Order: sequence, then C-alpha cells, then structure tokens
Amino acid sequence: MTTPSTAVPRLPWDAADPFPFYERRRRDGDVVWDEAAQAWLILGYHAAQQVLSGSGWTHDPLASPNALTVRDSISPELFRQSMLVNDGAAHQRLRGAVRDVFSPAFITGLSAGVDAIAEATIDRLPTGETVDFVSEIALPLPLAVIGEWLDIDAGTSTLLRELAPAVIQMLLPLATAEEVTAATTASVTLVARFLPLAASRRANPGEDLLSFIASDPDLLLEEAVMAVVHIAIAGFETVASLLGAAMVRLLTTGSDGTRMVDALDVSDPSLIAELLRLDGPAQAIPRTASGTQRIGDVDIAAGEQIVVVLAAANRDPAVFDEPHQLRLDRRGPAPLTFGHGPHHCLGAALARLEVEVALRRTLARDPVLVGPVTWRDSPAIRGPVTLPMTFRAPRTNHHE
Repeated sequence: MTTPSTAVPRLPWDAADPFPFYERRRRDGDVVWDEAAQAWLILGYHAAQQVLSGSGWTHDPLASPNALTVRDSISPELFRQSMLVNDGAAHQRLRGAVRDVFSPAFITGLSAGVDAIAEATIDRLPTGETVDFVSEIALPLPLAVIGEWLDIDAGTSTLLRELAPAVIQMLLPLATAEEVTAATTASVTLVARFLPLAASRRANPGEDLLSFIASDPDLLLEEAVMAVVHIAIAGFETVASLLGAAMVRLLTTGSDGTRMVDALDVSDPSLIAELLRLDGPAQAIPRTASGTQRIGDVDIAAGEQIVVVLAAANRDPAVFDEPHQLRLDRRGPAPLTFGHGPHHCLGAALARLEVEVALRRTLARDPVLVGPVTWRDSPAIRGPVTLPMTFRAPRTNHHE
C-alpha cells in the first residue's frame, strides 16, 4: 500500500463487463489494495457484509483521502442534508422520516398503479418496428411511477430525468472534480425546483409522497427536499439500469443459438433475485474507516478509503455455487445489491415490484434484440444506454 496520491483514482474495469477485473483481483484475496483506486477493494461477500453492517465506517465523502482532488467542488451543505452520506443518529433521523412509506406492505399496495403505468408505457409501442428499450421503457416507466407518487408535473419529471445522471455520480465512489461540480450544480437546480413545491405541500398537504415528507415536523424544509430529490433519482436511475441489463441477459442469443428467456420460467419469483445478484446496477459503494478496522486478516487504518464492490460480493464463489450462472434453484443468502445494515436501500421493495412488472409486460410482447447494445461509461453504475429491439407480439389493448 502507498500513500494516496492527488491524482483522480480510477479502476480499470469495463462498464459493460467488469466481472473479469473483479475475478482477477479476487485471486489476491477478499480484501485487496488497488493502486489505481487508491483504496481497499472489498470483494468477498462476508467481508462486504461486515463493513456494511458495522459502525466503524463513515459515509462522509469529505472524510476520504481521495476527496482531496474534489474537495473544492463539493457543497458541504448539500451533503449535510442528505441521509445517504450521514451516519449514526443523523442518518436515523433523516431515514426515519420516510421509512414507513417504503415498507413491503405499503409497496404492495402500489402494485395496481405500477402495473397500469407499465401497461400504458409498453402497450403504446408498435409491433415490428425498432424501439429503444432504455429510452422508451426502462427510463420512463420508473420515472412515471415516482412522478405520480410525488404528484409532480411533466416539466419537473423531465428535469429529474435530465439531471439525475449527473447527481448520481456524486453519490458513488471515484468521482472526478468535474463530475462532482456537475453533480453539485444539478443538485442545486433540483433543490430550487422542489423547494417551493415542498413549502406549498407543507402548508397544504395532499396524499402524495412529497406532502408526506414535507409535512414531517422533524425535518427542515431543505432536508425534506434533499430526501425527495435523492429518493426520486434513486427511484428510477438504478431501476432503469437493472431493467436494461436484465433484458440484455435474457434476450441475447448464445453461441448455441438459444436465448436464456426461451428456457426459463419468467414467472418464477427466483428470477428477480438472480437478476439482482448478477446485474445489480450499483457496482460499488465507498466508505472511509473512522477508526482502525480489521477485515479478515487485513488491518485498515483510520482515514483509509475502501470500496465495497457489491457486484463482486454477489458472485463470491465461496458463497454462491456457479456464481456467474443464473439458477432459479439457487439457495443461500440474499444478494447485497441493495446494500446491508443501516443503509440498506429504502426503495428495495419498490424496485423489485417495478422490475417484476416491467419484465412480465415486456416479455409478453415477445421482444427480440435487433442491434448492438451500448453501455453507459461509468465505473460505478452498470447499465445499457441504448438497447434496440422489436416486438413480435401485438399490443394488449390496441389494434395494430
């Protein structure tokens, strides 16, 4: 291990297929130092669980030695108001304001609404013509769900869609100064859009999620707005990436001329769990040691950065048999796609519901890939940018 440099740390992984890189590094152990990242990589399932459930780590991006290169680009005020980067009591207070509306029981009540949105999104697309799954289904469907839940207008939804890619880079490891600056600008723009909406809903609350959060007396209005912005962004960016990657996996023709979707029972509930394990969009999340930590036989000093590589932990051969294969008969622990411990993703149940509904309705149209897939150029979020397909089955409620 060397002293962190002032160069922007980067990992040499391929956004479309990062898994060979993970496996090369795993040969050196579950916890390895990476010179390019200037951080410890946590690759093993149990090691990742230990970090995510432990209290000896901080989410504060300014605590990382690698933040030296981006410190001037970060808005401390924005971070202090976000549950995503706070720890301990501050995190619990901010998270507690929205915990109830993300319970599995509450999300189950949204099923009919999500299905109606999926039907309207997918059934409007014609049969036999090339459509882009990402721009026509994967992005607009979860955006419509969160937009309706928040009760926001089309202009605000469009702004979310345009600015979300910039904001999400700030919440992931190894962002450059330029990415952090762009994320800060985008965040300020979204806060400015949502602040008057939240103030209005606080004074005259409705039945929507924005009203529920804005009305919480334990939150400052600015904190409520940051919660709404980050929930909205996480509520569609990651779902869109997961949907796209899952569709590529299911529809790609293999060397034997067959497609995975043709040999699977796509109604099997185990399918979603396996797609989450194999194609989870968030590749890695950062932490900084707040005190000396020991993971396995590795000592990590206070102040050193780690990168918990969720995608590698989800394919740990010590935990999952045939870790790179999709198996509906798999038994074992849940994947770490949504994290673990105090920061386990609040929107996990909603994401599962959206993915299940979107896959079922899309596959019912008998889609076929018709062109090359392009992938987003990001070392932290994996998902397609374009995914051309055609539908061979007609729309459910429309004449062709």
